[in-house]
Amino acid sequence: MLFIITYNIRGITTCAKQKLLRTWLKQTPHDVVLLQELHMTKTNHLQDFKNSFLEYNIVCSLGTWLAGGTLIMIKKKYEIIDSGVDPEGRIAYVKIPCNQIPIVIVSVYAPAQITERCAFFKDLHLYIPSAEWILIGGDFNCSPNNQYDRNHRGIQSDNRSYPILLNELIHPLLLSELFRAKHPRKVMYSYHDEARNYHSRIDLLFGSKMVKKNIQQIYYAPAGLSDHDYLMTNLSIPAPNEKIFRRWICNPKVIKRKTFQEKFQSMWSVFLNLDIINSTHWWLDFKTSLIFLLQEEEKQINHEIRNELRQLQMEYRLRAKDPTDEDLLEMNIIPKARIARSKANQSKIDVLDDPIKGQVRTTSDMINTATKFYEELYDIKIIDTTHWNELFKDIATLNDHDREALDRDITVSECHEALKVMPLGRSPGDDGIPIEVWK
Repeated sequence: MLFIITYNIRGITTCAKQKLLRTWLKQTPHDVVLLQELHMTKTNHLQDFKNSFLEYNIVCSLGTWLAGGTLIMIKKKYEIIDSGVDPEGRIAYVKIPCNQIPIVIVSVYAPAQITERCAFFKDLHLYIPSAEWILIGGDFNCSPNNQYDRNHRGIQSDNRSYPILLNELIHPLLLSELFRAKHPRKVMYSYHDEARNYHSRIDLLFGSKMVKKNIQQIYYAPAGLSDHDYLMTNLSIPAPNEKIFRRWICNPKVIKRKTFQEKFQSMWSVFLNLDIINSTHWWLDFKTSLIFLLQEEEKQINHEIRNELRQLQMEYRLRAKDPTDEDLLEMNIIPKARIARSKANQSKIDVLDDPIKGQVRTTSDMINTATKFYEELYDIKIIDTTHWNELFKDIATLNDHDREALDRDITVSECHEALKVMPLGRSPGDDGIPIEVWK
């Protein structure tokens, strides 16, 4: 079981606040803790925090403004095989193995200003490593549904940023909003402004299909260290199964694309510069990243093909209705125009001529008629060889003397004699036919 907490703590640089955090952690089961709004801007702030929590591995992105910073605390019994941060104090991620399953965990602290938040969500996917198990948590400063996740819909409502988050991150990575997936009708708030009686649910957890499938429980609860509630979830990590080797099936057009080759080279250079290249985990990480890259490129190919097909349909649908002589002169356009014309007519055939029933109009009769036609068309015809004897019976056959003469090698003298008689209009041999006959 893996216990994960995400919490906006509203500052953690003072000794008093760190002491309160330690007391709370002792009372709350946890393995991984995601903290946002640290108010950490200097490396000495981070070093002091690490010295206070020596039993944790800590990955932190220091803030570039007073309230910035986000970090991930992981108990040292879990090995970190990959980690990274952004330069702005808004993203930190780790990859840890649990029961030999690599799990990516990301802590996010989104901007409070709407324009900055929209731009931030557009680039967020660049910091998410590819994996089958992905968990992204933090303070996103926007609500999934303003009707259910805010007590006053008109106050500070934002209808722009969350759709961008969906289109740029959630949908492409096939993630789900975990609390709403478990509690589709439950109304809960994570941020509380008691002075204005304003409450909203902006602290969220998103997970991949495997994470969603293995969640045991997820809930909000107050911690008392800030005006936010923490969000807790626990995952049941299955025991490792025997590996099954599968063949990769890949569209060969994908690997020939320039965009794929550039992205692959960039990804490969990153793996070469990481320490995990010397471990046993790098191949699984590389394979997962490569599969994700192939899927993205194939999705782009399909999008381009569909767009080209739509353009061709529009063009050739017009040409098929009233083609000009110039259109018909282009032989490569004719079959495309016919295809477009058939698509414009919904490819519908109203009637077929059956040799027995006459005209048939029902679908079953038309299918039977077409089937019989093609069966007869491609059926193997048996050739009656008895007629061959009548065809060749008047043709003279060779006797043994003639066969021996034909089997002999042509001598030099015979070639010389043949060359001498050719100007006379005769063919080689004693029974040559004059050239006048051939004319």
